[in-house]
Amino acid sequence: MAEPLARITPEYCIDIVREYPFPVDRVWAAVTTAEGISAWMKYEATLDRRLGGRLFVDFKSEGNLEGTVCEWVPERVFAYTWGLSVVRWVLEPCEGGTRLHFTNSHVTPEILMGFAAGWHAFIDHLGPYLAGTTVEDRYDDLMEVYADRYGHLIADNDDTEEKQT
Repeated sequence: MAEPLARITPEYCIDIVREYPFPVDRVWAAVTTAEGISAWMKYEATLDRRLGGRLFVDFKSEGNLEGTVCEWVPERVFAYTWGLSVVRWVLEPCEGGTRLHFTNSHVTPEILMGFAAGWHAFIDHLGPYLAGTTVEDRYDDLMEVYADRYGHLIADNDDTEEKQT
């Protein structure tokens, strides 16, 4: 008798690009220091700034996430595990400042909407933080927007799982 086939599940990548009118070293400090991360994410963070170092973010009542730094190229690339996914920040100089290319790869359908809206909301705070201001959190609104735009991805995955069982 043949054994059942392996279950294959989709993974997604969240991809965000922003430009800031600040030099690379300033944006780098914001995304690679515990003080910077804590300030714009609005949650306490610790970070051991080296390859293999530990990143920890305390989301208070929502729990916490920790990861390991898996790529570190000063003022260029910072990547770490984030749960079962991988977060990568790439900075490059551009006319008038810095281009940030953010990715969160290996995101499973179950967490896709929350991660997409969450990272979008967090990154919405980064620019104002760099400028010395703040903005209101838009997470709830962004959850609706992402669900409207990409909710079919989860529904398609649910249909696939039902067919496999």
